[in-house]
Amino acid sequence: MARPKLQDQQRAHLAAATRRAIITHGLANVRIRDIAEAAGTSPGTVTYYYRQLDGLFQQVYEEAVDRFHRQRAQATALAPDPAGKLLAAIDTGLPSGPDDELCCLLYEFSPQARRRPADADLRRTLYDRQVQLYEQILTEGGRDGVFTLALPAVEAARNLVALEDAYGYHVIAGTTVTRDQARQYLIGYASYATGTRLIPSARST
Repeated sequence: MARPKLQDQQRAHLAAATRRAIITHGLANVRIRDIAEAAGTSPGTVTYYYRQLDGLFQQVYEEAVDRFHRQRAQATALAPDPAGKLLAAIDTGLPSGPDDELCCLLYEFSPQARRRPADADLRRTLYDRQVQLYEQILTEGGRDGVFTLALPAVEAARNLVALEDAYGYHVIAGTTVTRDQARQYLIGYASYATGTRLIPSARST
């Protein structure tokens, strides 16, 4: 009875080590020995649980996609009104900084979507979920009279996701666009799209 539980724990341990290895070396450069080193185990242990690295990478990507969306959905659910939900969605859609592990992972996997069908499916799922999150908030705000939408909710939602993807990359890469600037630009666009002056809290989340 204990063996399956121990196997699950070991797989979770290897997945966590893989995340660290990807952040350290970059997805394209990660090798079995890098994962083994990060996990404090042998390469043979890694291959015992995952004969192919693609399976391990797929698990890590799936978990990252699910965790990213779940965190955003939880944050927006806690906000008391559509304006607060929209601000929460913006805050949780941007990396907290260049060392944001979860967002770094998502950006590492995105370029693989052209070549790996499974990654393309996950990237599509991630995009669709984020669009749906924004669209639901915008539709709710328009219905309640809080927002006066300047364009269809789905179009504004897609633009918001595109903007957070683009600016988020700059935050991760450490270019001249800071996290605070990216947040300001997104809030500015959201204010235009909703016909509402969105006032963020003083502290970014």
